[in-house]
Amino acid sequence: MKFIDRLEHLDRRIIFLLVGIAVIIPMLIPLGLPVDISKPVKDVYDKVESLSEGSIVVVSADYDPGSEAELYPATEAFLEHCFRRNLRVFMLGLWPAGSNLGNLALEEIAPQYNKVYGLDYINVGYRPGGPVMLVSLGRNVADIVRTDYTGTPIDSFPLGRAVKSARDIDLVMTLSAGDPGVLHWIIYFNARYGTPIACATTAIMAPQQYPYISSGQLIGLLGGLKGAAEYETLVERKARAVGGMDSQSIVHVLLVIFIVIGNIILFSQRRKK
Repeated sequence: MKFIDRLEHLDRRIIFLLVGIAVIIPMLIPLGLPVDISKPVKDVYDKVESLSEGSIVVVSADYDPGSEAELYPATEAFLEHCFRRNLRVFMLGLWPAGSNLGNLALEEIAPQYNKVYGLDYINVGYRPGGPVMLVSLGRNVADIVRTDYTGTPIDSFPLGRAVKSARDIDLVMTLSAGDPGVLHWIIYFNARYGTPIACATTAIMAPQQYPYISSGQLIGLLGGLKGAAEYETLVERKARAVGGMDSQSIVHVLLVIFIVIGNIILFSQRRKK
């Protein structure tokens, strides 16, 4: 009983310390806990695998630093898969900060596969206008995109000259945190031009996308950090998402232990009374 009495008066700072350790250690040293692969994530992976070398993939970074923790790991994993398959990446962003975050991932991943800017990948930066812009982009890219994110004319790059309309795009991957985002790509690009759309979203948005998967308007989905971890597992990339899921798993186990201990203390108090 003395042990239970000590637990009852345990300094709460010890609990905070244990939770902190459970979060930090797996992030620094991933434990490699098993990650189950869901069908929507596997469908995105299989679609990329089915594309022939040289196919053009539009990567739309439609998020900001507020959702970076969930969507940036998915950006890295997807770009690595594209470059590994020798696909060409045409990046833009419907959010002002999105293309800058996407560019960080490009600068990290592209050199690992000796990819050349303008030939293998390009970033045309933030494109305002939402639905109107997407309709015009699919009809004639030159109406919307004249320069890349540095201000260099787009037609000075081989990849820039290769993308003239939606007919030249084999897949769109939108990393979406809200509006504008995945819904606009579905309505104004897939429905109008028939271009396949895949998406990565924050966890809270993921359930809203399943009707579009069922209807075939979305080919697949990476939902939150879990979806990013699944994709990292498929491309054999042990990075932030896998470490984050390890942290979540350990913390969940720790919380269950705390709940059990709390109930033991409660029953002990009732017996005393």
